Amino acid sequence: MSGSGFAGRMGAAAIVAFVAAGAGVSATAAASSPSSRTCPSASEVNTDLGVHVKAPTSKTTTYSKTCSYGGSVVPTMVTFQVDTAASFAAGENAVEKAEGVVKIKGLGQAAWATKAGGSLYVYDNGQTVKIISILVPTAKLEVLARKLI
Repeated sequence: MSGSGFAGRMGAAAIVAFVAAGAGVSATAAASSPSSRTCPSASEVNTDLGVHVKAPTSKTTTYSKTCSYGGSVVPTMVTFQVDTAASFAAGENAVEKAEGVVKIKGLGQAAWATKAGGSLYVYDNGQTVKIISILVPTAKLEVLARKLI
């Protein structure tokens, strides 16, 4: 499989999961805004994921905070998003049908990654933590995720 095909599939999985996860967010969920979350430092991301990124920039909305790390050939993003167990499961089911997922045991209340690797989703206490770093193995994504939940 070519690099662009892999990246395209990963992008599609991320979009499907993001849309499905956000679909069930209610107005009452905004009370647990993720805006107070701190972006992991570039040093921590580099160490845990084995990448070489620069300091993050962040974008906060009513329901999410996304930390974007530039400086690498492949971008890395960490998103903290208000969520529900039902919408988290809907995102997982959508990606499962599209390309398959691997369930991750012992991480948050529920966690899964795409079979191809490069993206990990963890649901814990009304929030989803998404880590997207194409070409990074799931085991490395888990290291960072465990520090963020």
